[in-house]
Amino acid sequence: MKKGLLLSLLLTMVLLLVSCESVPTLRLYNWGEYIDDALVAQFEEETGYKVKQIAFDSNEVAITQIKAGNQYDLVIPSDYAIEQLASESLIMEMDWSKITTFDPTTDLADGLSSILDQVKNGTNGFDLLEYSAPYFWGNVGILYNASVVDSADLDGWDTLTNTEYQVAFYNSSRDAFMPALKATGALSINDPSEAEFNAAVLWLNNALTQETDVITDEIFDAMLDPARYDIVVAYSGDSNYLMSENDNLDFYVPEEGTNIWVDGFVIPNGANEELAYAFINFMLSYDSMLQNTEFVGYSTPRKDVFTEVLSVGGSFADYSSSYDVRISANDEVYRYNLALKTQMDTKWQEILANKGYESEGLGTGVYVAIVVIAVLVISSATLGFIKKRRKA
Repeated sequence: MKKGLLLSLLLTMVLLLVSCESVPTLRLYNWGEYIDDALVAQFEEETGYKVKQIAFDSNEVAITQIKAGNQYDLVIPSDYAIEQLASESLIMEMDWSKITTFDPTTDLADGLSSILDQVKNGTNGFDLLEYSAPYFWGNVGILYNASVVDSADLDGWDTLTNTEYQVAFYNSSRDAFMPALKATGALSINDPSEAEFNAAVLWLNNALTQETDVITDEIFDAMLDPARYDIVVAYSGDSNYLMSENDNLDFYVPEEGTNIWVDGFVIPNGANEELAYAFINFMLSYDSMLQNTEFVGYSTPRKDVFTEVLSVGGSFADYSSSYDVRISANDEVYRYNLALKTQMDTKWQEILANKGYESEGLGTGVYVAIVVIAVLVISSATLGFIKKRRKA
């Protein structure tokens, strides 16, 4: 009798497991902490689908995993990564006829529309909307403690070289070289000459003193009140969150220009398109976009939501300097350039090693290599969620 009962229980468990596996499941490959999980749960409840979230911590890791044949239904990479994935025929063209909750011809926030136009109409133009649906966008600037830093000392990217203040750089080769290239007058962050690149290296070597720190996610603890640093390189959306937690902080974008970025949904080859478009439609709706931007802090692609959160009493009315991202004449979007990225990675690691920053972290290039090797050794299904902050 007991054996029969045990067999019945085992059979029931097997049937339940099989039933769970048979539920259509969307495999979402995304930056960690870059979506409101309550919205994911709502999508599952409304559709009957399941969502399996897998996290990455750099665009390079995401690209490597897609190229290795790991199957995802939806991925949220950045602009230059989308360009690379499209150039290597690893993602599908976006079928806008299947997206009913968002019309890119009428619903795009004005600032985002200008950014997309610059990429499309610039040198070697690329239409991001042909291969992706926009998710969030923003820029890189200087987050500073306004109770300590004199506004007269906000001197472009050279502000980071002011030894009177405690300064922290972001440990990413692109986010180090962009300020350096802009500060030294390079014509473009996407195609610097050898002389321009060398000038940026010299600037970084001078800027990173014994008193300068190099950080990543530590910013979220370090810039709470009382802030550990006076001046840090920061992303606009992260700055929104930190300014909401610390009233002494403000955000500054140097007139020399900065990096503007756009993240978007892309559909890899072999994906379940029905699930992918169902999730895109859900996330791009007005209600979902409002909830998601208030949770994550980055700028929404929807014009109506963008207007609402910046209006009087809106969630980001007090943080328009970081939320209302507008592209200026000197701002640029990173384009796919593997040779330059490799050069930046190599030189950045060399600078950190020469300055004795090994204890501050292994750096983006090394992290990428470690993650890739780990994924090859263990199943990607066993990867935990990696805390996001952008964008090696």
